[in-house]
Amino acid sequence: MLDGLDPQQRQAVLAPRGPVSILAGAGTGKTRTITRRIAHLVSTGHVRGDQVLSVTFTARAAGELRMRLAGLGVADAGTGPVQARTFHSAALRHLSYFWPRVYGEEPWQLLDGQFRAVAQAVRRAGLDPSTETIRDVLTEIGWAKSSLLTPDTYAEKAVGLGRNLPVPAPEVAHAFRAYEDLKVSGPVRLLDFDDLLGHMADLLEEVPAIAEEFRDRYRCFVVDEFQDVTPAQQRLLSAWLGQRDDLTVVGDVNQTIYSFAGAEPDFLLGFAERFPGATVVRLESDYRSTPQVVDLANTVIGAGAGRFRSAGLTLRGMRPPGPEPRLAEHPDEDAEAAAVAGAIADLVHGGLDPSEIAVLYRINAQSERVESALDEVGIGYRLKGGEGFFDRPVIRRAMAAIDRLVDGTDEASAEQNAAITDPTAVVRVIRDALAPLGLSDAEPSGTQARETWDSLNALAGLAEEIATTEPTPGLLPVVAGLRARAAARHAPDERGVTLASFHAAKGLEWDAVFLIGVHEGGVPISHAINAGADAIEEERRLLYVGITRAREHLSLSWSRSRRAGGRATRRPSRFLDPVRPAPAPTTAGTSGGGSEKGRCRGCGAKLTGPMHRALGLCPDCSIEVDTELFEQLRQWRKETSERIAKPAYTVFTNDTLAKIAYERPTDTGALGRIGGIGAHKLSEYGDDVLRIVRAR
Repeated sequence: MLDGLDPQQRQAVLAPRGPVSILAGAGTGKTRTITRRIAHLVSTGHVRGDQVLSVTFTARAAGELRMRLAGLGVADAGTGPVQARTFHSAALRHLSYFWPRVYGEEPWQLLDGQFRAVAQAVRRAGLDPSTETIRDVLTEIGWAKSSLLTPDTYAEKAVGLGRNLPVPAPEVAHAFRAYEDLKVSGPVRLLDFDDLLGHMADLLEEVPAIAEEFRDRYRCFVVDEFQDVTPAQQRLLSAWLGQRDDLTVVGDVNQTIYSFAGAEPDFLLGFAERFPGATVVRLESDYRSTPQVVDLANTVIGAGAGRFRSAGLTLRGMRPPGPEPRLAEHPDEDAEAAAVAGAIADLVHGGLDPSEIAVLYRINAQSERVESALDEVGIGYRLKGGEGFFDRPVIRRAMAAIDRLVDGTDEASAEQNAAITDPTAVVRVIRDALAPLGLSDAEPSGTQARETWDSLNALAGLAEEIATTEPTPGLLPVVAGLRARAAARHAPDERGVTLASFHAAKGLEWDAVFLIGVHEGGVPISHAINAGADAIEEERRLLYVGITRAREHLSLSWSRSRRAGGRATRRPSRFLDPVRPAPAPTTAGTSGGGSEKGRCRGCGAKLTGPMHRALGLCPDCSIEVDTELFEQLRQWRKETSERIAKPAYTVFTNDTLAKIAYERPTDTGALGRIGGIGAHKLSEYGDDVLRIVRAR
């Protein structure tokens, strides 16, 4: 049971029965520690295996616990297996057993189709029955129940916390009440998953005989990810325990990233106060990541503020040294995605399995550019916790709406639209077509409405890029370009690179991790900046979770603007300030790192022309750039895009062409080091580009 454990892990395993708090940082072997602890307690006779109830937050984690415990032979001791379940699974199992003891033959069943029930409640409450509103109300009902709120107490609490709501809080409360009434209005009482926790806690708190039987059956409790426990889950845990304290909890306040869903880290922070004399063990030896990755993670999280800072862990990297994490700035999001795809291709060609690589982002709408860039270099990928960009229902509806602009039933309108050639007018027509689906000029309220808006805004951004870079102007080429981008998507590859949001990546790890969009407004996300200090600090912890997913290779990147030639108004995330070198001053005394609002980063002059906007330098400050070479490269790109029937930007962006014109590489090594040129593009277009450069 103790083989291979470090002193802190050994201390946790050997701690006596009673309250134990294991503060386990990322990569410190927490699963090994808690399974060894359970196995030790069982093998030494402190408790029978079937008297242990271990709970975690996902079925996957519970399955891993059961598998490891079986490997330790716990179930072979003749005492029965340890129960390893989620909170909701455990509550359902126990409620099903005890319900007849209290309610006799009164039937109940688990609600099948909660979305439909909430949709009906939303309509009864007179609210907008859009999919986004229904999903947001469903989210709010879940948060309210997790926070032990009722329809009568919800509105005041939601307003006090500044919840991001799709409609006023009293209207959400009205829908909440309608939903609760709907569940008890039929011949069978309906319970949703959140009801399971409350009803089981009710039985234990109100029926002494059931409490006595339950506590005689389960004597020892282990709770993983304790920083994510909600008030409803804590209430059930307290009901399980009664007056006893045979409890082991495992958590890390640095990984508290679900406060928006009701998680309450105070239960972990206040554990020793609630259980005086509790054994507290800190696991800080990180066996997952190299010291370089660990140092970066410590620096980012250590710069935080508030109550988490003093309670957080400081990791020690135990692996051999590895490469330094890379911080990379790019002119636009396409260039960023292309650079990431190129770096991934280099790793794969160097022998790294694609399944050991991940690209992580703050919101799912960011996946499209990475999908496209990976397709370009021929690297397969799979999306975790979501669908491919063009496979998402909202994007499918959006593409159908865009298609109708040029080949709809109204032939007169289609002909009129097809005649539009001005890029600004093209983009306006497309945005107008997407407005009924949820695209507005301003970011909306409500989590689901905002997610829809993000996806539609990303699609409109793609249309704008095609409109401004496509050699042939007009709506028809833009629609064709979007169709081509959608059709180019490869089928998901289970052995491919993982694409996931920061939240979906929690609990996972890879050899190489690329974090993209690490700029102000991205991480921290814009609505968190407006929500105050606590929300910003949760964004810091979210970035920390992303960083600590990497074992060896780590890259954090951001772009100065959303699209090629756009205004370079973005700055790197504030969370990177402690680890990012100070920018060198330019001759004009301004900081480098890109043009500001379309002005030269050297002298501040207004920029004109695609090359100078891409470089962020005016003609006077870019005298070493070969303008004629840039135009020759643009002409070659136009001819190439027409030949391969793909949009021009998929060959090279203006920024990449400008860098080539500036650096004038004469061999494949020098060309391959330019951002935006991965292994695939180097192989596909390298000879042509070098021939043009050498001819100058």
